[in-house]
Order: sequence, then C-alpha cells, then structure tokens
Amino acid sequence: MKKIAIVGKNGQLGQYLLQALNKFELIGISRDELDLTKTDQIHSFLLELRPDLIINASAYTAVDKAESEPELAALMNDAVPRILADYAASEDIPFIHYSTDYVFAGDADQPYKESDQTDPQGQYGITKLAGEKAILATSAKAYIFRTAWVYSQKGGNFYKTMLNLSETRSELNVVNDQVGSPTYAASIAHATAEIVEKISQGHSYPTGIYHMTCQGETNWSEFAKKIFALNGKKINIHGIPASEYPTPAKRPSYSVLDNQKLIDTFNVQLPNWDEALLSCVKENIKG
Repeated sequence: MKKIAIVGKNGQLGQYLLQALNKFELIGISRDELDLTKTDQIHSFLLELRPDLIINASAYTAVDKAESEPELAALMNDAVPRILADYAASEDIPFIHYSTDYVFAGDADQPYKESDQTDPQGQYGITKLAGEKAILATSAKAYIFRTAWVYSQKGGNFYKTMLNLSETRSELNVVNDQVGSPTYAASIAHATAEIVEKISQGHSYPTGIYHMTCQGETNWSEFAKKIFALNGKKINIHGIPASEYPTPAKRPSYSVLDNQKLIDTFNVQLPNWDEALLSCVKENIKG
C-alpha cells in the first residue's frame, strides 16, 4: 500500500489522520481540491489519483442544523460515502469511514454492541445510518468505525467551546443526564493508523462495522469539570437535566459503545477517556 487518500483533510479528524499516517504517501483532499456536493465529479477525481486506500473523514456533523438541512446532511452523510465506497469497490481497494453513536436511540443501560438495534432520533443520526447501509450495500472492502463525543484542540467541539466560555464566564450550566465516552480525535487517528499499518502488511480482517471510542464513560457536566481542572480554570459547573437545555435535535441519553469487537479483531484499543483528555490538554498546537 503506497497512496492513501484522506477525504476531509481540514476537518477535526482529518488533521490528526495526516499526522498519524505520515509514513505513507498521503493525498489530502479538501473542499478546495474537490467539492463533495458535486457528486458527479468524485469518481473521475479519484480515478486520476489512483489511491490504494480511501479514508473518509468528511461528514455533515452539525447535529442541530441537520434538522433544518436534511437534504444537505443526507448528501454528505449518505450519498458521498456511497460514491466513495462504489469507487473503492470498482478498484478493489479498502475503504475506511466513520459513523456515530447517534445511530442508536440512546435508551440502553449497557454499552451498545455493533449488532444492537439502531433507531436514530434525529436527521444527523438518520443520515449517518443511511450512509452505513449504503456502504455495506456495495462490495467494497469497507471498515466503518462508529465513534462518539469527538473533541480536540482543532475545529469546533465541546472541549474548545468550554474553554472559550471560560474566558468570559465564572459559572456554567452543563447537562448531567446524558452519558457517553468523550473521544479524543487524535486517539481515533492513532487507532486508525495502527489498523492501516496492519492492513498494509497484508493482514486480512473482516469488513463491516466496529465501535471505536475511548474507554470508560461520563456525562457532559463531569467532562466539563475535568476539562477546566486540567486546564487550571476555576469555573463553577452546575449540572442540569437535558430538559432544561432544549435543542432542535434530541441527544441520546446513554450512548456508550462497546469496543470489544475492535479489540478482539485488530488488537487495537483506545485509551481511557480521562487519559486521552490529559493528552489533549498537553498537546502543543503550532501555528
């Protein structure tokens, strides 16, 4: 395996993938190189590049906005992945794609397995699930990694929002009845790189859906407290129920994912969420 195409190179995850996979010849694809909304151009664009592996780090991730822009969300989360998978199938190359905990209803009381019933509650989850199904309907050698609560020092996310708010606020209300696993984007990228390295060495693995999140669980309020503590910020956090913070899209109350299939298949495991958070805090952003 020589050339890897990373679609969505400027996104939160895409930037970390470029770092984690730098031993390979990388083709980073941004909106400037390829406008994914012009779906009729995707196949011919890839045909010129001839990658040996495609990683799709692009997505429509504005959860609330998706409620008012379902067509655009469906285009990015369903149509584009299907076209990328179709191309990968036609060239007989592997395809890696990322999905979300939002494909589940969020009413479980134990970590979700890949085989559990899906039941997305909003347009974001609906379109991401449609993308999963579209990919699996092709004959591509596709690996779909579901992740959750993704954050980092790049892009827009909960971690950066909390730190930005701390500049002007001394206390905050944060939801405390939604439980999940905060997952550092760099942890996803490193796990992906481990898997890509094994595939490049000729190892063969079952294709399909795998859960890929940091270990452990917490709620948004406790996550915020940990963010501030590790960054030396003295902010009073008041835990509130989600009912007091209404949003256009319904969030899962419980969306912890079971990663055992990932561990058993690839011998790859992401760190505990609080260990990963410490790594994020220590990250030295340049530029």
